[in-house]
Amino acid sequence: MTISNRITKIAALREHHYGLDKLPAVVRVPALAGRDETLKPIETSTVDDLAFALLGLIERSSALYREIEAVRIIHDEARKAGALGTDIAIDVVIATKEGK
Repeated sequence: MTISNRITKIAALREHHYGLDKLPAVVRVPALAGRDETLKPIETSTVDDLAFALLGLIERSSALYREIEAVRIIHDEARKAGALGTDIAIDVVIATKEGK
């Protein structure tokens, strides 16, 4: 299968379903059970490949969510302590914790 055929298939899927506009041409299948991480073209990915790729994406998503939550906590704690926009958030949070 040529690259142009692959892109055509992916483009057709994207065109017919609004939820597939971000469908990647390649999925990352993480290293599992002694297998190396692999990049697989979406048009040759099995259902299992997609399931494993989803596990990797969920792991990355969870890590990003934890990072977002940590930044939100610092922001919210600084605002609760009366910090202004130009104040250093971590300094305000530390000072508030030490003051208790």
